Amino acid sequence: MPATPPTQPACLSSRPPGRSLVTRVVIVGGGPAGLAAYRAILRACGRAVRSGDVHLSVISGTPDLHTPDLNADVLAGHLPAASARTPLRTLLPRATLLVGRVVQADLTMQRLQVSRADHDPCWLGFDHLILAEVRPDAQTGPLPERHSPHLPISVNVLGDGVTGVELALAACERQRARGARDLGGSVTLLCSGELCSGDLPSLHPDLTAPVRAALHGAGVTVHERTRVIGVERGGARDRHGRLHPAHLTVTADPRPAVTPGTEHLSRDGRGSLLTDRALRVPDTLNVWAARTAAQGRHAGQNVARALRRREARPVPEAPQWTARSVRLGHWNAVTLLRGPGAGLTVGGRPGWLLRALLLASAAPADRVRVALALLRPVTRAGQDTPARARTTDRATPV
Repeated sequence: MPATPPTQPACLSSRPPGRSLVTRVVIVGGGPAGLAAYRAILRACGRAVRSGDVHLSVISGTPDLHTPDLNADVLAGHLPAASARTPLRTLLPRATLLVGRVVQADLTMQRLQVSRADHDPCWLGFDHLILAEVRPDAQTGPLPERHSPHLPISVNVLGDGVTGVELALAACERQRARGARDLGGSVTLLCSGELCSGDLPSLHPDLTAPVRAALHGAGVTVHERTRVIGVERGGARDRHGRLHPAHLTVTADPRPAVTPGTEHLSRDGRGSLLTDRALRVPDTLNVWAARTAAQGRHAGQNVARALRRREARPVPEAPQWTARSVRLGHWNAVTLLRGPGAGLTVGGRPGWLLRALLLASAAPADRVRVALALLRPVTRAGQDTPARARTTDRATPV
């Protein structure tokens, strides 16, 4: 029998009338961390959620779940943009979904002021709050519309580590497929530090060489130790005042947004909230934070334990099996499998096959469609067909 959404109102200044014992759990963020927290609570307290003793609310800035690991494939043109997005209402059948943003968080009074496009701002109370970090979109949407077979386009990619490398190489793929490289198109990667000083060394110490080789082979111009302070109409300007011209600027892995009312909470260098070992935010009452799906699942489990009056468990320190893949091109990836005392690195086409399986298994819906789209063969027509030489007696189409 299909699940039905809860009947309680979306915004509550207090508990629902006649349900004084309802426990309100609010998740801020409809990304992978928020979805994992919701599923963990539902798995542990499903009977209480279905009976109405526990009320789940999810606040999301967009009505869809965005899969950031597919950004590069969408940018390269191998996946439609719809493949990276799934409607949240189909993924959260037992929760009240509020599409909007938190304009003020009152952690002392345990309530949030939520603003939505179709409603006036209202206060939403909570007994447990999970702040699930959502990685902002890499803003790749305008690139397909700006590309034309007859116009060169220069692209700036701002970002360090894996995300910046993948988006820069994906932009080169799209340019080659559309013939923009033959007309003078270019891709520039601007790194605030060294190219492989971010998350690349933590994945594998020998990953620097293949990444640099892939960028050099694709013709990507890399500027290391170049911190960008602003994006203008004509390009990106660094801290020394130099303008790096481009028709389009793509920001890779920007800093997470700070929820108003939580500015006083401690954060790390990348802007994420600091927590204790159980993922509880210090100096707050029943506030938890997560930035990855694994952390979201653990935070949801601890909230479920608190609902059953049990002690929260710390994140296990024992190393577990993890997998991460770096996309270096279509049918070219380096996939890293790491576990307790062991590790495996697979590159090239086998690495791409493992990457497709990992992304398809992590997709919240349409896993078969994602896997089939990633396993499509490489289209050679756009790359192997030479560009027609320009002549003086024929106008170049614009």
